[in-house]
Formats: sequence, structure tokens, C-alpha cells
Amino acid sequence: MRKNKKSFWRPAAAGFGVMYLAITGLATWLVKEQFADDYGQRFREGVVSIVKKASEKEFSVEEAGEGWDGEQRKDFYQDLANEELWRVDSDRILISAAFYDEEGKLLAKSRDQIGGGSVRESGTTVREYASFALDDFLSQEEKMQLVQHHSKRLETRDLAHPDPLRFSMRVSPDGRELWAIYVQELVWAEEGERYTDPVTGSRHIVDSGVMVDYATGEELGEGKTFYETGSEIVWQWLNPAVGGEERTDGIISDGDLRLPYMDVYGGGSYEKWKRWSDSPYLHDVPETGEFTWGSGLDEPPLIIDSDGFYYRGRYQLKVGMVDAPSAYMEIRMESRPWLAAMNYMKYVYLAGAALTLVCMAGIVQSFRRAYDRQAALEENRRDFINAMAHELKTPLGVIRNFAENLLEHNMEEKRDYYLAQIIRQTEEMDRMAAEMIELSKLDSEELILGNEPVSFSDLIREQMARLEPRLQEMRLAVEYQEDGCFVVNGDRNYLAKAVWNLLSNAVEYNQPDGGIWIRIGTGQCVIENTGQPLKEDQLLRAFDLFYSGAKKAGGGKRHMGMGLFLTRKILRLHGLDAALENADGRIRAIIK
Repeated sequence: MRKNKKSFWRPAAAGFGVMYLAITGLATWLVKEQFADDYGQRFREGVVSIVKKASEKEFSVEEAGEGWDGEQRKDFYQDLANEELWRVDSDRILISAAFYDEEGKLLAKSRDQIGGGSVRESGTTVREYASFALDDFLSQEEKMQLVQHHSKRLETRDLAHPDPLRFSMRVSPDGRELWAIYVQELVWAEEGERYTDPVTGSRHIVDSGVMVDYATGEELGEGKTFYETGSEIVWQWLNPAVGGEERTDGIISDGDLRLPYMDVYGGGSYEKWKRWSDSPYLHDVPETGEFTWGSGLDEPPLIIDSDGFYYRGRYQLKVGMVDAPSAYMEIRMESRPWLAAMNYMKYVYLAGAALTLVCMAGIVQSFRRAYDRQAALEENRRDFINAMAHELKTPLGVIRNFAENLLEHNMEEKRDYYLAQIIRQTEEMDRMAAEMIELSKLDSEELILGNEPVSFSDLIREQMARLEPRLQEMRLAVEYQEDGCFVVNGDRNYLAKAVWNLLSNAVEYNQPDGGIWIRIGTGQCVIENTGQPLKEDQLLRAFDLFYSGAKKAGGGKRHMGMGLFLTRKILRLHGLDAALENADGRIRAIIK
């Protein structure tokens, strides 16, 4: 039984664990589906915004000028591929865009780049949209060092003051090659000695005007004029293919980093850019695309490329400038609705876990009590069998001994005595069997008790009448006192047995020439008899099954130890109880 009780914890915990995981898993899946639908809708809205931006430029091919079909066109779409990503606003959606020409050849794609503005020399524009992919020039380690400086710039940037860092690049005289990248830490002051920057060769003055928070549009105060008074190059990259003397012929230009989801004005964070940068799906776009979307459709279909954990999809669209040759765009989206759902459900997980533990503890406690009851019943059963075997052994031994004497014809003059003893022992065994049957009935769930008003005063007088011969034999005086009425609704026969056991004990455990005092009050009955005081353990165990530690004075017939146990059981079935105590040379039994 003890082994079963211990082993119950594991299957119970496993069962509740499986139930908890199944319920929370299903709930998370449903929330995940909702997030996936929401991400798909946001992606679609963002794509519409990007297509509108790409297709409704204010200038046509004629205005774009000569060279539109070459580098200008690539630069234009490269600028779109990077600057429009932040229009899809969600913490969990990452996108990338790729533009293709009419033949399906790749023109530009979202990337980590430096530059993006115009390269000017002596006031003349050398190249529009000059930008360079970092992965084409820098190693991964060098790129990460540069990105860390950009992250520091975002963290320390104060919109009411000039940027603390300047990113510059040196390009070839035609603006087509990247020769160097510089990161400078700048010193600004409202007053100070005029300073010529060693990298740019210029004196830098910032007239901030009225400073405005780009995110909220809030004015930060009146503008001020700041002067660059010092600088230090904290990081640089030099193109190993370009010599030092040749490099001095290059043009210094603005070298702001254009990192998707880590833009100075578009917001974002290093962590989000890192997720975007580490995604193969967003970067592994083909060099040649296949576009099957027909122009007659209202909108292109969303192509789903999900793998179970990631929710991925892409659109293929036709875009282009006014009167310009058409281009195609493939825009991809990657999101993690499972993570979003789990983050959304985290408090539900905690509440569900707490509720599951409470329920598990309650059920385990119920089973523990059931196991304890079963263990107690098992122990009572063993005690009952042992006690019965012990009790039956004595009368059976007596019967065997007297029967053997009769067979051997010894002491024929005691033949009648032997037979009387055999009959007496069989009667004792019959009495024990009757008590066992009575106990079995009381433990049965099918027991039906009578329900009639029963007066304890009447019951006691009836049972005392049955004991009259024994009272006279022991010369016992009986005194009654009634201070109230004690009536209960119950089974008269069972209550009579309970009262009989108490009264017969008061007689059998009494002393010759002693007395019995019976007091009946409202709600209780007290029976006292003369006798030796009981020990503490006798008082505590007197109502236990098979306990017969209280011996009667002067010997007499043996007791099996079931009488008081049956008495208490009968009384408790009627909402009553019984107790024993010592009281001034008397033994007192109380029913209440």
C-alpha cells in the first residue's frame, strides 16, 4: 500500500502535465493563427504602401535624364529597397525587397549599405544615390564593428544636439568605387575656436533651428548654433586595393549607414536588425526571377513559404516610374507568430500552471486520503483476523481438550462437566460470530436505520430490568436521577444494544456491594459505577476494536473487546458519541 501511495505521484503529475501542455498548446496554436492572420494583413498593407511609393514618382523618363536605364535606375531602386522597409510597422514582421528589370534580372535588393545620397565635387553632382553594399567590401567582423558604432550612435543621440558620431566615406572621383570608411567622434560647442575637420577638410557648423522629435513631432525647443571644435577617428576601413597616394584623390561624402530596422529616423534596434541580418529567407533572393502574376488581377496572390515555426510569404508585383520601363518587385516577409503567441500567453501559462498545480494537489490529496483510508481498512482487517484467530484459539483448545478426555474415557464422573464446558465454549464462539456479523452490518453501505423517537430513560430502565438477577447477586445499589428529557430519533434496537453494552460493563466491572448511578439530562446520559480507576491508556483505547485491557474485578467470563467499539459506532451513526473517564473512585460513561 505504501509503495502504491508513493508511485501515484508520478502518473498523477504526468497526467496533469500532459493535460496542461495539451490545453496550453491548443490555446497557443489558436492565438498563433490569429497572429499569423494579423501579420499577413499588415504585410499586405505595407506592400500596398511600398508599391504606391515606387510607382508614383513625380518625374518621368525624360526628367530622369540620360543614363536612366543604367546606374541611375539601379541606384533609384536600391534606395527604395532599403528606405521603405520600416513602413511595415510591427515588432514581429521582418521584410526584404528585391527589384528586377523587364527580363527578370536582379537590379537591387534590401541590404546593409553605406551612403545613399549624392556624391558632389566642387558643387557638381558626380553621382546620385551613391550607395555600397557592406558585404561586398567588409569582412563579417569588420561589418559588426561598424554596426556597433552605429548602435552607439543611436543610443547616445540627443535630438537637441548634433550627432556625436560622423560616418564618412571616400569614393573614387567618379563615385563608383568605395575607397575608405571613417567613423569620427565629434566635439560640439556653442562657442569655441573654429576647427577644420581633418577628414572632410571643412569647418562644420550646425544651425539646428527648432528641434523636432521625429517620432512624435514634438518641438524640443528653440534651435541653437553649434560649432565642431574637435574630432577623433575611432574606427576606419581602408580598401586594400587602393594605394594611399591614390586614395587622396577620392571624394569625401556622407557615409551614413543604411541598416534595415536600425535606421536613424525610421527607428528600430540592433536586436531587430540582427534578426533580419541572420535570416537566409530574406536574403537568398534569386539573381533571376520568374514573375507569373498577370496584370489583369486586382492584386497578386500571397505565396506562402512557411515551415511550421516561421510564417513566411512573398508577393511578386509590377512597379515602375511614370512613363518608365516596368520593373518587377519581389517582397518577402518573415514573422514568428509562435513566439508572439507565447509572449502574449505568458501570463496565461503562469495562471494555468498555478491552477493545474492547485487542482493536482487537491486531487492527489483526495487520493492520498483514499489510500490512507484503504490502508487503515487493510490494517483493521489484518488486526481483525489476528484477533479472531487468537480469540477462537482458546475455546477451540478447550473443546479439543474436553473432547479428547471423553474419547479416552478418563474421569467418567466428569462427563457431564466436560459436555457442559463444550456447550459453553460453542456458545461463546456463537456469540463472537454474532458480534462479527453485527459489526459487518454496521460497516455496510446498505445499512438502513430505523427512524423513531427513542427515550434513553425508557431504554435504560428496560436494560437494567434484564440485569436484575446479576444486580442482586453482586448486591449492587442503583440510583436514578432525571434532570431533563433525552430523546433521539433513530433505530431503537441498535440503541438498545449500545445501552446494554455500557450497563453490562457497569455491572461486570463493578465491586460486590458497590453501586451504579444513572443521571439523565437534556441531551446526555451519564452512567457511573464503583471500581478501580482506569489507566490513561485504558481510557484512550477503551473503545478500540478488540481492546480488552480493562479487566473486571474477581475474574469471570472473558471479553473479546468488541462491545464498546460497537457502542461508539452505533451512537455515532445516530449523531451521538460516548466517552469514559475516572471520577472520585468511580468510572463514568457519558453519552451525549
